[in-house]
Amino acid sequence: MTPESKLESLFAAEAPPARDYAFEAEVARRVALRRAWLTAAATAPWAIVGTVLLWALVRSLGPALEANAAALAPTAMAVVVAAAGAAAALWLSRRFSAG
Repeated sequence: MTPESKLESLFAAEAPPARDYAFEAEVARRVALRRAWLTAAATAPWAIVGTVLLWALVRSLGPALEANAAALAPTAMAVVVAAAGAAAALWLSRRFSAG
């Protein structure tokens, strides 16, 4: 028997390792959770920048918006309804196309 044939017979005798689906699912869950937290942490600086910008704009645009609030209310409501419809359509399309 040659060394190669001994090695081939040794590898043939060993069964491949069984897959642990519970372990794989737990690892995938932890990876997804870590990515979600990192994504949330990455949005924190943008939220701070947006807050500062809105604070600065309120001082300059506040009086103009207060004067025109009655005229802008229907337009703002239409934008909110359109955004909610688009978000619902996107959510439903992803939900039903996932298969």
